[in-house]
Amino acid sequence: MRVVKDWDESAELWSFVGTGDGTDEFHILRAVAEKYNGTCSLWFPKSPLGKKTGLAVLDSIKTVIDKTSPQINTFLFLIDREHIVQRNRRSRDELDNSDIKVMIEHKLSNEHIRIIKIDDTTPDGAFIINGKLGSRVLQICVIIQGINLKIEEEISKLIKLEKDITIPTEKENIQDFFKETFHRKSIGQGTAKLIAGANKNNLRMSFPGLTFILNAIEKQCSENN
Repeated sequence: MRVVKDWDESAELWSFVGTGDGTDEFHILRAVAEKYNGTCSLWFPKSPLGKKTGLAVLDSIKTVIDKTSPQINTFLFLIDREHIVQRNRRSRDELDNSDIKVMIEHKLSNEHIRIIKIDDTTPDGAFIINGKLGSRVLQICVIIQGINLKIEEEISKLIKLEKDITIPTEKENIQDFFKETFHRKSIGQGTAKLIAGANKNNLRMSFPGLTFILNAIEKQCSENN
């Protein structure tokens, strides 16, 4: 499975990928996607369609539909958990899966997207939503990154499983580890190097939402070919 920055009309474009204004997600998603089979490509544009964070990235659904041809019906969104927690007005800090599900439903409703079904077999932090915008049938996959707050927690877990080294989840500590190990200070590029040689089971344990969604996409691509 490929993740591309440029629109490649010769490839079978499966999904639009939306995230905030970070660059690490591209390298991480591409590295994990390469572990999966299939000719489908995930389009991760060079410039995000609006630098939004949290569930605000879902605003790009209508923009993508209006601006792309052939039109895309499948969407994959990578959202940092910390941005959802920061916007949560409830008294407690932690949000469970049902809380986030309600927030996603509310956001999509505000975008005039009617939800037909939400898969209830997904792991925490992963959502597969079937819906409609007017007459257009959509599939919207949402991955909430981070165990408690941020994706660095998942990266630290993979380092522990692969290297048996405990690295604190602060960004600076992970950068220092990658600089020493791979001569890459970029978290995205360092994680990609780690993923390239990683055991697939360790990837599932470290990135349960992402690997579940990519596995589902792999199966759908196979069924459609």
